[in-house]
Amino acid sequence: MQKQALIVGATGAVGRELLKLCLEGNRYERVTVIARRPISLEHEKLECIESQFDALDGLPPIDGIMDGDAFCCLGTTLKAAGSEAAFREVDFDFVLNSARYAKKCGARQFSMVSALGANPDSGSFYNRTKGEVEAAVVAVGFPALRIFRPSLLKGERDEFRLGEEIGNWVSFLLTPLFYLGLRKYQPVEIAKLASVMYLSADDDQSSDPQYVFESDEIQSY
Repeated sequence: MQKQALIVGATGAVGRELLKLCLEGNRYERVTVIARRPISLEHEKLECIESQFDALDGLPPIDGIMDGDAFCCLGTTLKAAGSEAAFREVDFDFVLNSARYAKKCGARQFSMVSALGANPDSGSFYNRTKGEVEAAVVAVGFPALRIFRPSLLKGERDEFRLGEEIGNWVSFLLTPLFYLGLRKYQPVEIAKLASVMYLSADDDQSSDPQYVFESDEIQSY
């Protein structure tokens, strides 16, 4: 019997690409999406559950996720969130809620999007929050955990992110330097990140239950 997958954050840029891969591939017989608003996509393998991310603990476990794969693609920016408190709610609280719910459903593997420079001891609020949520998800105790730390993401988004656009232009000018030991700072294509998340979920993790994909490894996967 094929596995089932759970995706939280499937309406965002990375989540949409990942959902497409999960539906088009033959690895999963069913893909369940948890989103705050309806999604327009229809597919015979797709099941959608509408829920606020602060209410996941009230949802009953999803049948069939036991020993399956769960993915969390939630994330925002300080500018989009509007405040540090609002940012932390999305990038810490909602991500951790997703991990706990996936564990409740019996998911064997959890894959999450973090960021380059994530460190709970960082002086940067953004990187510190990312590092703290990584540690919190590790403590949930999944048999297999994949953490992805991309640099700036580039590709189509619903909203315009000035910081990322500026970063992408600067990175274009600095492209030669990415081959001189600075490749981890090179922007990552959204579709590339989604592809690595999908493909790595099928890797044998028996010897590496917790694995961090740094940005340069995502590029070369």
